Parts: sequence; structure tokens; C-alpha cells
Amino acid sequence: MGAPSPVDLPVQRDEFEFPTIWSSSLKGVLRSTFELKARGVQDAVDRVAEEAFVRAVFGPKPASPEVSEYSSSLSLLDARLLFIPARSLRGIWAYLTSPHLLAYYRTYLEVAAAYSPQLGEGLKRLNELIDKVKEKFQKRGSEADHLALVSDEECVLKRDGGLSIVLNEEEFSAELFNDLNKLWEVLPGDVEKKSIAVVSDNAVKGLVKKSLVVQPRIRLGYETKTVAPGGLWDEEYLPQRTLLVTVAFARKPRQSLESLVNRIAQGQVGEQSGVKVEEIAKKALDKLSPLTAEGALKRLAEQRFAVLGGKETIGKGIAKLLWLPAEGRR
Repeated sequence: MGAPSPVDLPVQRDEFEFPTIWSSSLKGVLRSTFELKARGVQDAVDRVAEEAFVRAVFGPKPASPEVSEYSSSLSLLDARLLFIPARSLRGIWAYLTSPHLLAYYRTYLEVAAAYSPQLGEGLKRLNELIDKVKEKFQKRGSEADHLALVSDEECVLKRDGGLSIVLNEEEFSAELFNDLNKLWEVLPGDVEKKSIAVVSDNAVKGLVKKSLVVQPRIRLGYETKTVAPGGLWDEEYLPQRTLLVTVAFARKPRQSLESLVNRIAQGQVGEQSGVKVEEIAKKALDKLSPLTAEGALKRLAEQRFAVLGGKETIGKGIAKLLWLPAEGRR
């Protein structure tokens, strides 16, 4: 375990103290997002179909009688850090990563490629790239912790003694390594392209910590306009454009859609204006069926935003979801 954080509300961290989003948190946020959508539907048939989709894919409501009957058909891995923006003396900022963080992504791509063979070529290119990166750091020996491999010249400073790059106020000797641009080939196409800087695993942890945003917060007493008791605290955020990666798998729903739809229709609709529950349930089932693993993932990939661990009312925690297309389970 690392040292206690001086920040009152820090971001989640993995076993190596890198920012992460645990899969339970990620899945809970996605479930809530789809639940809110279902509640906002006015048409009775569509509302029953949407609620049935949520329960079939994400599992029964916690503490409900259905908990012992079936489980979620969706599985998610922890979202691990791949890129984090680092301030740069030239070019404003660059994507920062390291061999350790790249290896996270390789592991996840290996898992995904086992179910989606078309990802195999990208995995091969990523393996070759990681091997080249490690070789370059090994060749520098004791100087490796002062080296940054850079994808282009946008953030590079030209000195009399060679090239350098300043990342989060720390200067590194820079080596241009255009092969880093191959990373874009194994990432979703809508990721913003920017200079990539790879530093050693020894150097990356301190730089990642410097990239995190710590924001002091204050709550004033209404009458006195002074700090209320307990009204002074710090919150930690990931900077904009941080990229974390996860893998989503889906299986065929474990629960009978017919019984699930009938149960939801009975609970939500009852008798409305002479319309029978059976009629609503049948129409909802027709809209929902067949619900396959591929269909569930397609619906999931249509979701483009989620609020992860922040206060939505002040614009914090809003995350853009980018999906790498894959057939079948992913």
C-alpha cells in the first residue's frame, strides 16, 4: 500500500498507484446511465423493453428477489491508464505513457483478440512496438530514466547538444521514434491525435502524479459568508484527454426474456386505459428479441458519454466513451 493521500477526495488508484476505474464502478455508472434512459421513455411498450434490456444485460436490481435467479450477461475489466496528458514547454502538452502502461493495453488486447481474431494483427504490431521501446531503454543503461522517446517534433526542443523535451517541468533527452505513431492503429479512430512521449517506468509515476489536477473546494455559511464547519477540502481529478482502457464481454442473457418482460410489464404498467399487460409484454418482447451478445455490445457501444466519479452539476467527471470495433464478444 502507498502512503496516505494528502488529498481528501483522491482518484481511484490501482495496485501500482496509477489512476484507474475499478470495473464495479464502471459497470455501475453504465447501468445507471441506461436506467435513466429507460425511465425517461414515455411509451409503455418501449419503457418495458428498455427496462428488460437493463436487467438482462446488467443483472437484477440489488437486493431484489431476482438476485438469486440470474446474473449479469455483461463483464467489464478495470479501466487502466494508457495515456495521460503531460504539460510540455513546447506544443502545450503531450500524451505520456511508459512500457508498463503499454503492457496493460497489450494484455487487454490479448484478451479481446481471443474472442475477436480481427484484432490479432493490431496485437502483433503492438507487441513489436513494445519490444522496440524496451530495447531502446535498455541500450541507454543508467541514462534510461532521463530519456523520452517521442513520436514527432511538435513538443521537442532543439539544443546545441541534441534534442530534449520538458514534461511537467522535468527535462528529458528526446529521441525521435516515429514507430510510436503505430499506436493510433490499435486505438479507436476518434482518439485525439497528439505527440506521444514514452518515458521509463521509473520516471513515469512521478510525472503522472504531477499531471493530476488537485482542486481546493470551499463551502461558505449562508449567513456569515465564512467557511462552514467541514467546508474546506481538496478534490483530485484526471486532466482532460486522459485515456484509460477496458474490455467489455457479453454473453447471451441468462434469464428468459419472456418471463423478464412479463414481470416488468406487470410491475410497471398494470392495467392502463384498458390495455392488457399481456399485449404490452408481447410487443416489448418483439422489440427486444433476439437479444444476443453482439446486440448487447452494439447497444453498449452506442453510449458515448458517462459521468465517472465526479460532480456532473459542476461539469466534473464527464467522460467520453470511445469504442474499438470488434465482432462477437469483446
